[in-house]
Amino acid sequence: MRCHLCLSLSWHPLCPICLSTILTPTPSKRVLEDGLVVYSSYKYSEISNLLHTKHTYLGAKVFSQLSKNAILPYIKTLTCQDIFSIPIDDHVRSGYSHSAIIAKALKDYIEPLYGSLRAKNKLRYSGQKLDVRKKEKRDFILTCKENLDVVLIDDIVTTGNTLIEANEVCRKANVNVLFALVLADAKER
Repeated sequence: MRCHLCLSLSWHPLCPICLSTILTPTPSKRVLEDGLVVYSSYKYSEISNLLHTKHTYLGAKVFSQLSKNAILPYIKTLTCQDIFSIPIDDHVRSGYSHSAIIAKALKDYIEPLYGSLRAKNKLRYSGQKLDVRKKEKRDFILTCKENLDVVLIDDIVTTGNTLIEANEVCRKANVNVLFALVLADAKER
């Protein structure tokens, strides 16, 4: 196999050299309208070509490597006892769920609650315009128990509407969202 970026021979889609140089995380924090803090590891423009692999078989491996390279070091610095992760809408549609892949990469430090937050609306936001994203709600159903401390997991924060809606559903169900983790933030600073 060849590295997706430099084309060097590699056992994985992204070679160790690219992970430690080109893909060095540039962590940032964004506060959404409802006060939810979202931590991201990359600017969208830095890894957009890799994020677009999410609709391919290779994407599962790419997302796993990016998560272990960028988000896992951050999670290791936290005290995560009795904290759970909730991957947003981790329904398998294209062979795997990108949010579940990210949550799985963190599982040794923060236990994932798979299938806990699913959208009734099957609309895909990928590539949709801002007005469509704002108008069409995901209509989430939360199935985990109450009084948990959780971290929401998604791949990209664009408008923040999905995370805001997920946070609201959790709040109404007495689930405390501490913050959200994403690979990339589409809002360039």
